[in-house]
Amino acid sequence: MPLSFSLPLTRSLHASWLVLVALIVPFMAQNTHAGAPKPAPTFTFKRGVNVSHWLSQNFDHRPYAADWFDEEDVAWIASQGFDHLRIPVDGRLWRKNDGSLDEEKIAPFVRALAWARGHGLNVILDMHFLPGASFDPTNQENAVFTDTALQEEVAAFWEKLAARFKDEGDYLRFEILNEPVAQQNAELNPFNARMLVAIRKTNPTRIVYLTSNRWSSFDTVTDVVLPDDPLIALTLHFYEPFVFTHQRASWVPLPPDMPLIKFPGRVPDLSKTKIPADHFVQYSSNTELTVDQIDEAFAKVAAWADQHLKGRELYIGEFGAYDVADADSRRNYVKAVTAAAERHGWTWAVWDYQGGFAIRAPNGKPTAILEGLPLK
Repeated sequence: MPLSFSLPLTRSLHASWLVLVALIVPFMAQNTHAGAPKPAPTFTFKRGVNVSHWLSQNFDHRPYAADWFDEEDVAWIASQGFDHLRIPVDGRLWRKNDGSLDEEKIAPFVRALAWARGHGLNVILDMHFLPGASFDPTNQENAVFTDTALQEEVAAFWEKLAARFKDEGDYLRFEILNEPVAQQNAELNPFNARMLVAIRKTNPTRIVYLTSNRWSSFDTVTDVVLPDDPLIALTLHFYEPFVFTHQRASWVPLPPDMPLIKFPGRVPDLSKTKIPADHFVQYSSNTELTVDQIDEAFAKVAAWADQHLKGRELYIGEFGAYDVADADSRRNYVKAVTAAAERHGWTWAVWDYQGGFAIRAPNGKPTAILEGLPLK
């Protein structure tokens, strides 16, 4: 038979139940929250900076892995609003003569990876040089694209290196080779495919960047054949107009007394300067340098990308202007490049942190380049 209660007893039980609920519910909520899985972190590679001349392209006052770059630098970069580092490394130094990895040379990169993670930054391991592959105008090498035996040695190196970092999370990405200079554009495609096979043996889901020939140029992108892999991305570099971005750069070489050029601005008659008549910048004589020219160059690549990238990322891995240009021109230039990139949904990394195209001056303060970037 059903139970029945008198009214006072019912009220007493109701009051006791409310007290019990008040005690139990917060405890349940607390434990439910503690046991709930945390959302997976989102790793973005949208706006980065190159850490040049630290683990690659070293010279007397900046030897390999020197302590001019440390965790304070990483913290400063993060505080400016960047989300990743592109760290150029010299793979020739990471490979011992017997083909094994040189852990002593790799150790600084491992430290930098930890610093970056500690400050919320992601990292691209950019293979700036490989055996038989060098873009250096004073010592160009391209044998790796045609020498089958050498290419297999380099593939074995990438296979070992990829396995070395296979347990790192999505905050790390690989870039197969910086600025290749194969004799023929088509030679780069089988090389890229071979390196990707080596990497995929242990890193099936890591994003890997491939590039175009002749210094990762916009002009050679139409000869790129991308492997059928949804987790690759294309990286290109942009330093046009070169006569502005590299004015007075000794390594090009351009003379230290050439006329200074503004952006936007007009290039003077360079035939009346000490620049050799056959130097490629002579074609810029008496021309206007405009933002529209940058937009047009990006639009041409975008048209190709719409047909070939199939939704995969396009990354402008280098751009910048040498610091002999005036501050306003450098600001104007990086504003134009980043605006063009982001208009097409492309990601980017400026060149560089504290080199000749620096975002941070030797005194630690921001440069005009940093001031022109769309950060924070």
